[in-house]
Amino acid sequence: MVETMLLVAFFTATMWVGPFWMLMLLQPYAERTKKWMEGPWFVLGPLIAYLIVLAMNLTALSDMVGDGTLSGVVSGLAEVLGTDDGAVLAWTHFVIGDIIVTRWIWKRSVETEMNKTLAQVGIMFGVMLMPVGLAIHFISMQQNKENNTHS
Repeated sequence: MVETMLLVAFFTATMWVGPFWMLMLLQPYAERTKKWMEGPWFVLGPLIAYLIVLAMNLTALSDMVGDGTLSGVVSGLAEVLGTDDGAVLAWTHFVIGDIIVTRWIWKRSVETEMNKTLAQVGIMFGVMLMPVGLAIHFISMQQNKENNTHS
């Protein structure tokens, strides 16, 4: 039963963000995308999955604290992440962060009327490799700013 719940949480978190990400990626300037990205819907699936897994294993938080020292916290974190529960908690945590940051990249791209291709590259990497997506977005924003200054 617990294994099934973990699999459901993992796949819910992963699949939930797909349609939102695809709209931001393929149709960044469409009204439908703007409508879908309003409100918290884009993050609710992974957030609920995270909270369910956390509720199933509340001791994970105290296990991460260890003995209260930095090395105790690091080893406690390593132990928790080495479990099925910990891995699913970490994964859903990543997915939540990735989709929130990707939404921010998309929103800033739309607000500044960034070149569609540049926006799409940042959005594509936003969910796949979020730190890379952020770096691409920041470089693209600078490029966009320079192009608008020279116009």
